[in-house]
Amino acid sequence: MPSATFRRAVTVGALTTAVTLSLIPQATADAGDEDVVRMKLAGVTKADSRDRHIAPGDSWTTYLNLYTPKHKFAGDASSRCTAVEADRKRLTALCTRVLRLKKGEITLHDMITREGDKPVTAKTSIAGGTGVYNDAEGEGYITLVGDRVLFDLYVDD
Repeated sequence: MPSATFRRAVTVGALTTAVTLSLIPQATADAGDEDVVRMKLAGVTKADSRDRHIAPGDSWTTYLNLYTPKHKFAGDASSRCTAVEADRKRLTALCTRVLRLKKGEITLHDMITREGDKPVTAKTSIAGGTGVYNDAEGEGYITLVGDRVLFDLYVDD
């Protein structure tokens, strides 16, 4: 008769296999999902609480007006960022952003490194939302250029 330890190991292995196999069809379905919508928005900074000199641990907020590529007002946005690395030449910040649109909100998370005032593009993740975006997921890119923030998102809802 197998020992209790052996029986537990077999049970854990079977459960792990069952959970893994149950996730595979979902992952495969998401890979070819046709509900992905590309969303391009430009944010123009209206208010920014960032200090001129930033140290690790400093936080700031930014408020933006959002526009479509055809320059039509689309909503507003805010971000809350915290510096994780900062010196004279380079700033790395962890940010949470909320885009408030007519049909709901989209929440983004990213970590972005900027050297001086040079434009920078980084990956951002779509963490969820409200309204028609209540089950949003996906990813995209955020580009910082002067007082503008460009969003190029692939929203899977």
